[in-house]
Amino acid sequence: MGVFDFLKVTVVEKTVVASYKAALTVDGKPLPVANLGMDSVTAGAPGKLKQGQRVTFALALTDPKESLSIRGTGVVASVDKAQAKIQFQGLPDQTRQQVARFLARYLINRPAS
Repeated sequence: MGVFDFLKVTVVEKTVVASYKAALTVDGKPLPVANLGMDSVTAGAPGKLKQGQRVTFALALTDPKESLSIRGTGVVASVDKAQAKIQFQGLPDQTRQQVARFLARYLINRPAS
């Protein structure tokens, strides 16, 4: 055993990553959330959604601090083969602020890539 053998030890830092979840239902059909903004949500696998279509949605956001359940209406702003962007309509300012706080917590706590 050499004098400097203790330097050969690899130390791995273990950290707990907070759990953030988002679930989206559009016109009764569950869709994966690809992206989230204060005024819109981008859904993956858009199926039969068409640009300009008016939809009802239910968005559930969960993180360690709170769970939000948002229901409302929106308009499909854009659609391609992989995603559809839904622009929220008529969300109260308080709800928009809750979504903004959720996004801020996610950005602060997300793991470094």
